[in-house]
Amino acid sequence: MRNKVIQTLLDAKQIAIYSHINSDCDAMGSTLALREALLQKGAEVVDVYANSSFPSNFEFYGDLSFVNKKTEGAKYDLVVCLDSASEGRLGKFKYTYRKGIKNTLCIDHHHLMNENYCKLNYVKEASSTAEILVDILSGMNVFFTETICKNLLSGIVTDTGKFSHSVSDKTFMSLSKLIKFGKIKMEDVTTPLFQSMKIEVFNLIKLAYEKLEFFADGKLGIIMFSKEDFKNTRTTLDDVDAIPDIPLQVGSVEFAILASEDDQGYFRVSFRSKGDVISAKKVAETFGGGGHFNASGCKLFGEFDDIKQKLIGSVAETFGWKI
Repeated sequence: MRNKVIQTLLDAKQIAIYSHINSDCDAMGSTLALREALLQKGAEVVDVYANSSFPSNFEFYGDLSFVNKKTEGAKYDLVVCLDSASEGRLGKFKYTYRKGIKNTLCIDHHHLMNENYCKLNYVKEASSTAEILVDILSGMNVFFTETICKNLLSGIVTDTGKFSHSVSDKTFMSLSKLIKFGKIKMEDVTTPLFQSMKIEVFNLIKLAYEKLEFFADGKLGIIMFSKEDFKNTRTTLDDVDAIPDIPLQVGSVEFAILASEDDQGYFRVSFRSKGDVISAKKVAETFGGGGHFNASGCKLFGEFDDIKQKLIGSVAETFGWKI
């Protein structure tokens, strides 16, 4: 399968790459790395599509003005869906991504929930899609430039929660290769991603600590943001990346929830858990969402207080906790 994926990528001349809705660093870092690699290997066109706005830390990737712009006259002979377990995760592009396209390829690490919706599906257990691409690009004999290495490293370090979960020996082997080939230091990636925070985002994080509530004898921590909170701090839902893990800093907390309201009354919900017993993914799936064992999410519609009670109730029922 690996060799078939490699040959498929090398044979294609005009390619469209799609990442999932509300793209994170794994999705975008993998997309940009694959784009550069394909152009390096002779592809004529590599266009990128993402149904997403970009959080402030995406400044790390430089100019992204080419995203969602089709090259004039392009006739794609291959579509690649990265880090997306289902068509639905492509957002608005789920209706058009395969239109007129005979060959579709999915590369993803969500091995327990991928729906194998493309003609060719390369789905492996890994820390991140970026980790899988380290192996794929090696097989393509790609020259690992500094930017390719930084982009892939950004996907690995963020999707593992700074190496706090989903890590294997292969993860660190990939990490070593990227640092060596790119001639980079970890701080070349971690400083712009995690230590270049805007004051508005810092104020949102301060507010998160004020709003944090505990339930189930301290095993559950929940933060709820209203749309007014984002307005008052001059931030957006894309600025919450550093917040879902905050409740887990407390020793007793085994499960964390962050629910953020948008202008249409929808809540973007992030679930986090500790260890290998309490599953964030299990709770997310009760609401039609999904993700990783320790990091998952979903989207809900409703009133603030109703959403809060639904979330708390679901966790209590799932794990048999008393609220």
